[in-house]
Amino acid sequence: MVKSLLNIFIISLLLSGITFAQFQKKISQKKNELNSIKRQIEKLETEINKKNEEQKKSLSTLRQIDRQILLLAKFIKKLDKQISEKTGKIKSLEKEIEKTGAKINRLKSDYSKYIVWLYKQGENSTLKLLSNANSVNQALLRYKYLQSISEKNEKILNELNELKAGYEEMKKVAEREKREKENLLASKIKDKAKLELRKKEKSDLIAELKKDKKALEEEIVKKRRAEIKIKTLIADLIEKERLRKKRLYERRLKGEEIPPEEIYDYSNFENFAELNGKLAWPVLKGKIVRNFGENENEKTKTVTLNYGIDIETKKDAAVHAVAEGIVSAIEWIPGYGSVVILTHKNDFRTVYGHLTDIIVEEGDKVSAGDIIGKVNENLEGNILHFEIWNERNYQNPEEWLVKR
Repeated sequence: MVKSLLNIFIISLLLSGITFAQFQKKISQKKNELNSIKRQIEKLETEINKKNEEQKKSLSTLRQIDRQILLLAKFIKKLDKQISEKTGKIKSLEKEIEKTGAKINRLKSDYSKYIVWLYKQGENSTLKLLSNANSVNQALLRYKYLQSISEKNEKILNELNELKAGYEEMKKVAEREKREKENLLASKIKDKAKLELRKKEKSDLIAELKKDKKALEEEIVKKRRAEIKIKTLIADLIEKERLRKKRLYERRLKGEEIPPEEIYDYSNFENFAELNGKLAWPVLKGKIVRNFGENENEKTKTVTLNYGIDIETKKDAAVHAVAEGIVSAIEWIPGYGSVVILTHKNDFRTVYGHLTDIIVEEGDKVSAGDIIGKVNENLEGNILHFEIWNERNYQNPEEWLVKR
């Protein structure tokens, strides 16, 4: 009985309205996500450490560092979310512990009064009260009264014992949550220090590689392949969205309760199709240095196909969402580094490449103008890569962006 009541209490306290199965699934998913990111970080760390000093001054090392920076930032962001959740749970538990403690004290007081009353009546108090009755009816009433007092105080005693057990269990849970929060904070401090170190290493390596014409040529080749990867990623997102809508429909038919964060209602978003020629720029200041379509590089004399445009801007310039949407993907792609893809109404998607300090997560809703990250330095400078897609068809962003 105690365990049952305690489970019900803790579940209602910690789950905020979602089922226990959903809660367990979310906990498992979070652990799996963190472990997966951590394994990728450690793998890259091992690969980098295996290289000698000369090998470390290469484009492949730059890519590994750049990818590790994205993974570390993702890991820290997820740690931040968990720390915030732990803080909320600890506060809720401490509040309930205080309330339960107060209730225990009240019940103790009530039960003590009953014990004192019994003591004052002395031995055989029940027989005395019944024998002193003026009539059989009065004796019967007194018997019922004494029986109700006995039953009531038995309930008080049972409730008191259950509350005490629950109180001690809640204190244990609160202490465990506090320890886990401390471990998360320690991990965050350690990983933030590693992130800053990697950023410094990346900046130094870029300065070295900018002098290397071969490295620049290799980066341009990677850009060609990156366009294909972005195209494939867009196709995958379209298929995922189709399956998501199908699953939502099936779950609704079954009458399942669906958490709000799993429902993306694009129909209420601003109409992306109507923004042609009016779309705000993803950076406040900048100039297009690589146009949509085929481009010839003057230094390397190579031709590349650009599915979007490249905008040169200042270092660490803020990157803004051009329209209301959902963060569909945050990926690392060779040639374009950390890439964020937003999905908008009417099956439109916008792609933002060469990002750093990304402040959004997959599944986040953003409004037009919201900052999603900063422009990341690469071998060609501080350049943001920007694309617009309508389903599987890439669009010319220059036709969509408002004229400056």
